[in-house]
Amino acid sequence: MWDQKVRPSHLYIHWPFCKNKCHYCDFLSFAKCDNFQKQYHDALINEISSFSKSLDPNLSRKISTIFFGGGTPSRYPLPLLEELFKNLNNHFDLSEAKEITIEANPGGVTEGHLRTWRKVGINRLSIGVQVLDDEALRRVNRHQTTQNFLDLMVIVPKFFENISVDLILGLPGVEEETWLSTLQKVISLPIQHISVYLLTLYDETILHQKVKDGEIEILEEDDLAAIYEKTVLYLMDQGFGQYEISNFAKKGLASEHNKAYWDCKPYRSFGLGASSFDGKRRFVNIKNLKKYIDLHCCKDGNVSMDSQYSFVEELSDEQRFLEEIMLGLRQTKGMDLHRVLYFLNGEKREEFIKRLKKLKKEGFIREEGGRIALTLKGMIMENEVILNLF
Repeated sequence: MWDQKVRPSHLYIHWPFCKNKCHYCDFLSFAKCDNFQKQYHDALINEISSFSKSLDPNLSRKISTIFFGGGTPSRYPLPLLEELFKNLNNHFDLSEAKEITIEANPGGVTEGHLRTWRKVGINRLSIGVQVLDDEALRRVNRHQTTQNFLDLMVIVPKFFENISVDLILGLPGVEEETWLSTLQKVISLPIQHISVYLLTLYDETILHQKVKDGEIEILEEDDLAAIYEKTVLYLMDQGFGQYEISNFAKKGLASEHNKAYWDCKPYRSFGLGASSFDGKRRFVNIKNLKKYIDLHCCKDGNVSMDSQYSFVEELSDEQRFLEEIMLGLRQTKGMDLHRVLYFLNGEKREEFIKRLKKLKKEGFIREEGGRIALTLKGMIMENEVILNLF
């Protein structure tokens, strides 16, 4: 159970409904299940209320960031979203929230959406662009066009100053020239933050099966790494400072919410399959839609906080330390080397120093001002570097 004396200053809300399911997506999301939206919304409100009531009544309720992810949160029906924010304001203090983000797909967002989002307090928009290549998007069952995005960017600046876009590097059939053209177009627009995710093939996805069957080819790892390196250098040259492996921002506009994850700050997530962390324990909500709705919409309103989780793990000091290092190394600011060495002793410290020297010599890790961080070469091979280091 969540530590009742821990203030969750960062909230995540999961909206799992989509118009269609992208072939590369392994997020907990559903297409053509909109008839469950109202029930799910009611369950969300009940989960938020139950959690709030379980907290120490003397605890501060100030919230720093909220992130609406999915699924496709931009499809959250507006009257229901307004009701959700009314509930949030009843249980938490959002008056000083630095960042409230909603993810949006380019197709289907109107001025009415943007106006309502601003009215309820949303101040940051994250747009799922992926790549400006209509054929490539159709190939992975993503129903949007380049024109949808360009049309949206005509109206978004009227309502939002803090605008982010998500891109995916390595989608099938996207040539380097097309990718670089996407970057050039994106930076020409009033966008302050860019996330560049390397395509990952997840086992249970349609894209994984198509690649396995030889129906679709994707870039080799070396080619992907080469384009990633060009991408990083190009974005940094255009004023988008890299602050994490996949994230770039203009000065002062890094995502406060994502930084909370990487800095191992407590966060509470609501919704289907949502993951939370109270500083010592990790919780994952149940992942069955009907069970989630039934649980949080029960007639007597009494929900056992433990029954809503599909997974609970209490991290040992060593696990928390290792996680802090792994998440710290994802960031360009890296980790305090003295702090790392403080937690190690005897043979573990000697082995760590030996491996660190080897990775520095090979150009995967840099050391500066008493901190260690991944080099650009190290970021490309992040998983392998971390495994080698520990």
